[in-house]
Amino acid sequence: EDVIKIKIKYKKATYILLTINIFFIFMIGCSNSNKEAGLVYGKENAPIEIINYTSFQCPDCVIMHERLHDTIKKYIENGSIKFIEKPIDIARFEFDEIIYKHMTEEQSLDFEKLLEIYTTQWIEFESEQEVIDFLNLSNDENSKNVNDLKVITKEKDKIELEEVPTMFMNSERISLDITVEEFESKIEEILNAN
Repeated sequence: EDVIKIKIKYKKATYILLTINIFFIFMIGCSNSNKEAGLVYGKENAPIEIINYTSFQCPDCVIMHERLHDTIKKYIENGSIKFIEKPIDIARFEFDEIIYKHMTEEQSLDFEKLLEIYTTQWIEFESEQEVIDFLNLSNDENSKNVNDLKVITKEKDKIELEEVPTMFMNSERISLDITVEEFESKIEEILNAN
Protein backbone atom coordinates (compact mmCIF):
# COMPACT_ATOMS: atom_id res chain seq x y z
CA GLU A 1 0.00 0.00 0.00
CA ASP A 2 2.85 2.40 0.81
CA VAL A 3 4.51 1.56 -2.50
CA ILE A 4 1.31 2.44 -4.36
CA LYS A 5 1.06 5.80 -2.53
CA ILE A 6 4.69 6.60 -3.38
CA LYS A 7 4.10 5.74 -7.06
CA ILE A 8 1.02 7.97 -7.17
CA LYS A 9 2.90 10.87 -5.53
CA TYR A 10 5.83 10.33 -7.91
CA LYS A 11 3.51 10.41 -10.94
CA LYS A 12 1.81 13.61 -9.69
CA ALA A 13 5.18 15.29 -9.03
CA THR A 14 6.46 14.23 -12.46
CA TYR A 15 3.31 15.57 -14.11
CA ILE A 16 3.57 18.91 -12.27
CA LEU A 17 7.27 19.32 -13.13
CA LEU A 18 6.64 18.40 -16.74
CA THR A 19 3.81 20.94 -16.95
CA ILE A 20 6.01 23.67 -15.43
CA ASN A 21 8.87 22.88 -17.84
CA ILE A 22 6.57 22.98 -20.86
CA PHE A 23 5.17 26.33 -19.68
CA PHE A 24 8.64 27.88 -19.30
CA ILE A 25 9.84 26.52 -22.64
CA PHE A 26 6.74 27.97 -24.29
CA MET A 27 7.21 31.36 -22.60
CA ILE A 28 10.89 31.56 -23.53
CA GLY A 29 10.10 30.61 -27.13
CA CYS A 30 7.37 33.22 -27.36
CA SER A 31 9.43 36.02 -25.91
CA ASN A 32 12.37 35.33 -28.24
CA SER A 33 10.26 35.14 -31.36
CA ASN A 34 8.40 38.37 -30.52
CA LYS A 35 11.62 40.25 -29.92
CA GLU A 36 13.26 39.01 -33.09
CA ALA A 37 10.30 39.36 -35.45
CA GLY A 38 11.36 41.45 -38.41
CA LEU A 39 14.50 41.93 -40.45
CA VAL A 40 17.44 41.65 -38.05
CA TYR A 41 20.92 42.96 -38.87
CA GLY A 42 24.06 43.08 -36.73
CA LYS A 43 25.45 41.26 -33.75
CA GLU A 44 23.02 39.81 -31.20
CA ASN A 45 24.98 41.29 -28.29
CA ALA A 46 25.61 44.73 -29.80
CA PRO A 47 25.50 47.52 -27.19
CA ILE A 48 22.85 49.42 -29.15
CA GLU A 49 19.55 47.99 -30.36
CA ILE A 50 17.53 50.01 -32.84
CA ILE A 51 13.98 48.94 -33.61
CA ASN A 52 12.30 50.65 -36.53
CA TYR A 53 8.57 50.21 -37.20
CA THR A 54 8.15 51.13 -40.83
CA SER A 55 6.27 50.84 -44.08
CA PHE A 56 8.18 50.22 -47.29
CA GLN A 57 5.84 52.58 -49.15
CA CYS A 58 5.47 55.38 -46.60
CA PRO A 59 7.15 58.57 -47.89
CA ASP A 60 8.43 59.56 -44.41
CA CYS A 61 9.83 56.05 -43.90
CA VAL A 62 11.66 56.26 -47.22
CA ILE A 63 13.15 59.65 -46.34
CA MET A 64 14.23 58.53 -42.87
CA HIS A 65 15.79 55.30 -44.16
CA GLU A 66 17.66 57.05 -46.97
CA ARG A 67 18.95 59.68 -44.53
CA LEU A 68 20.19 57.23 -41.85
CA HIS A 69 21.10 54.19 -43.98
CA ASP A 70 24.85 54.77 -44.27
CA THR A 71 25.25 55.58 -40.57
CA ILE A 72 23.24 52.55 -39.48
CA LYS A 73 25.21 50.34 -41.90
CA LYS A 74 28.55 51.61 -40.56
CA TYR A 75 27.61 50.77 -36.96
CA ILE A 76 26.10 47.40 -37.91
CA GLU A 77 29.34 46.50 -39.66
CA ASN A 78 31.54 47.51 -36.70
CA GLY A 79 29.37 45.50 -34.29
CA SER A 80 27.90 48.44 -32.36
CA ILE A 81 24.30 48.19 -33.57
CA LYS A 82 21.72 45.46 -33.80
CA PHE A 83 19.09 46.87 -36.15
CA ILE A 84 15.60 45.38 -36.35
CA GLU A 85 13.35 46.58 -39.17
CA LYS A 86 9.70 45.79 -38.37
CA PRO A 87 7.53 46.23 -41.45
CA ILE A 88 3.96 47.23 -40.62
CA ASP A 89 1.26 46.37 -43.12
CA ILE A 90 -0.68 49.59 -43.67
CA ALA A 91 -3.88 49.36 -45.69
CA ARG A 92 -3.26 52.55 -47.69
CA PHE A 93 0.09 51.20 -48.92
CA GLU A 94 -1.05 48.38 -51.12
CA PHE A 95 2.18 46.40 -51.58
CA ASP A 96 3.86 46.49 -48.12
CA GLU A 97 2.71 43.03 -47.17
CA ILE A 98 3.59 41.60 -50.57
CA ILE A 99 7.14 42.95 -50.44
CA TYR A 100 7.87 41.56 -46.98
CA LYS A 101 6.16 38.21 -47.54
CA HIS A 102 8.05 37.58 -50.78
CA MET A 103 11.58 38.53 -49.67
CA THR A 104 13.85 35.49 -49.77
CA GLU A 105 15.95 34.60 -46.70
CA GLU A 106 19.01 35.96 -48.51
CA GLN A 107 17.24 39.24 -49.28
CA SER A 108 15.99 39.45 -45.70
CA LEU A 109 19.60 39.33 -44.47
CA ASP A 110 20.88 41.93 -46.97
CA PHE A 111 20.78 45.43 -45.45
CA GLU A 112 21.40 46.96 -48.89
CA LYS A 113 18.20 45.31 -50.18
CA LEU A 114 16.26 47.58 -47.81
CA LEU A 115 17.69 50.66 -49.49
CA GLU A 116 16.78 49.25 -52.90
CA ILE A 117 13.22 48.55 -51.76
CA TYR A 118 12.77 52.00 -50.22
CA THR A 119 14.19 53.90 -53.19
CA THR A 120 11.91 52.15 -55.68
CA GLN A 121 8.67 52.95 -53.86
CA TRP A 122 8.08 56.09 -55.86
CA ILE A 123 7.34 53.89 -58.86
CA GLU A 124 3.66 53.18 -59.48
CA PHE A 125 2.98 49.48 -59.67
CA GLU A 126 -0.12 47.96 -61.22
CA SER A 127 -0.06 44.50 -59.65
CA GLU A 128 1.50 42.32 -56.99
CA GLN A 129 3.37 40.33 -59.64
CA GLU A 130 4.84 43.53 -61.08
CA VAL A 131 6.25 44.40 -57.62
CA ILE A 132 7.63 40.87 -57.16
CA ASP A 133 9.26 40.92 -60.59
CA PHE A 134 10.65 44.47 -60.32
CA LEU A 135 12.27 43.87 -56.92
CA ASN A 136 13.39 40.36 -57.91
CA LEU A 137 11.45 38.84 -55.01
CA SER A 138 10.43 35.22 -54.72
CA ASN A 139 7.14 34.09 -56.19
CA ASP A 140 6.75 31.95 -53.07
CA GLU A 141 5.94 33.45 -49.69
CA ASN A 142 8.66 33.32 -47.03
CA SER A 143 6.95 31.53 -44.11
CA LYS A 144 9.17 33.22 -41.49
CA ASN A 145 8.25 36.66 -42.79
CA VAL A 146 4.56 35.73 -43.01
CA ASN A 147 4.65 34.65 -39.36
CA ASP A 148 6.67 37.75 -38.41
CA LEU A 149 3.96 40.01 -39.84
CA LYS A 150 1.44 38.45 -37.46
CA VAL A 151 3.78 38.91 -34.49
CA ILE A 152 4.65 42.50 -35.46
CA THR A 153 0.95 43.37 -35.89
CA LYS A 154 0.23 42.12 -32.35
CA GLU A 155 3.26 44.00 -31.06
CA LYS A 156 2.12 47.18 -32.85
CA ASP A 157 -1.30 46.92 -31.21
CA LYS A 158 0.22 46.20 -27.79
CA ILE A 159 2.47 49.29 -27.82
CA GLU A 160 -0.31 51.35 -29.44
CA LEU A 161 1.85 52.43 -32.35
CA GLU A 162 0.30 55.49 -33.94
CA GLU A 163 2.56 56.26 -36.89
CA VAL A 164 5.40 55.07 -39.03
CA PRO A 165 8.26 55.47 -39.02
CA THR A 166 8.65 54.98 -35.28
CA MET A 167 12.21 54.26 -34.25
CA PHE A 168 13.60 53.33 -30.84
CA MET A 169 17.27 53.33 -29.86
CA ASN A 170 17.76 51.26 -26.68
CA SER A 171 14.05 51.88 -25.94
CA GLU A 172 14.28 55.67 -26.41
CA ARG A 173 12.05 57.02 -29.17
CA ILE A 174 13.98 58.79 -31.93
CA SER A 175 12.57 61.89 -33.60
CA LEU A 176 11.35 61.45 -37.17
CA ASP A 177 13.38 64.42 -38.36
CA ILE A 178 16.64 63.61 -36.56
CA THR A 179 19.68 64.66 -38.56
CA VAL A 180 22.53 62.29 -39.39
CA GLU A 181 24.78 64.28 -37.04
CA GLU A 182 22.30 64.06 -34.14
CA PHE A 183 21.76 60.36 -34.79
CA GLU A 184 25.47 59.59 -34.84
CA SER A 185 25.96 61.73 -31.71
CA LYS A 186 23.33 59.64 -29.84
CA ILE A 187 25.09 56.46 -30.93
CA GLU A 188 28.50 57.72 -29.80
CA GLU A 189 27.07 58.93 -26.50
CA ILE A 190 25.74 55.45 -25.74
CA LEU A 191 28.95 53.76 -26.85
CA ASN A 192 31.10 56.09 -24.77
CA ALA A 193 28.92 55.51 -21.69
CA ASN A 194 29.56 51.74 -21.86
